[in-house]
Amino acid sequence: MRKWIMNSMKIFMVVLGIGLLSVFVLSCGDSDSGDGDNQPQTITGESGNQVDLNGTWKSNCVNDPDDGESETTSLTVSGSTFTHTGNQWWDDLNCPGTSDITTNIVGTIVLGDDVTVEKNGSDVTATELDGVFNSYVATCNSATVADELNDEKACGFDNWAVGVPKDILGSDCQPDSDFKDVLYVDDTVDPDAWYGGDDDDLDANGYPTELELDSVQYRM
Repeated sequence: MRKWIMNSMKIFMVVLGIGLLSVFVLSCGDSDSGDGDNQPQTITGESGNQVDLNGTWKSNCVNDPDDGESETTSLTVSGSTFTHTGNQWWDDLNCPGTSDITTNIVGTIVLGDDVTVEKNGSDVTATELDGVFNSYVATCNSATVADELNDEKACGFDNWAVGVPKDILGSDCQPDSDFKDVLYVDDTVDPDAWYGGDDDDLDANGYPTELELDSVQYRM
């Protein structure tokens, strides 16, 4: 789920002509809304043991020196549902203070089959994920950024305003609610590390065949 969420924000920034760093996404999904019942949602970790995904996972500050941008993300899984919060800074590499854009996403997850994917040149066992975004809201926290968004008619809107949430699901920025990903958890490190797939290389069914190594989330 991690990778798809951040890819959506990458699309969002490309529409703006800014090209925000693609950092985080969790793969989740089923078309039902999910009851958030906190039932165990387990996969096989690197150790061979079962890992319960329930709880909160957070990234460090991840930046893109070429574009001068940075981002942090937080993901909470509860049974079949997830919530994700992303914060992006467009002109700073260190994730300071209040971000320029905050995204809040709610969705559902369905875990699929185990699959072999590549991690830094070696094969590891990951789990296929099918996901659905039920809501995807972006909030602008900067008047300067709001002006840029309006000038570009970002996501098809020209009425961005500071502090006013904008539902971008179904817009030019995030037209689709369904997505596919793979999930790998390294439970041999402390804390557990969550990796999503790199969607630059997909198999015939649309699942990534390699892991995204630049953006990792850690269990809190």
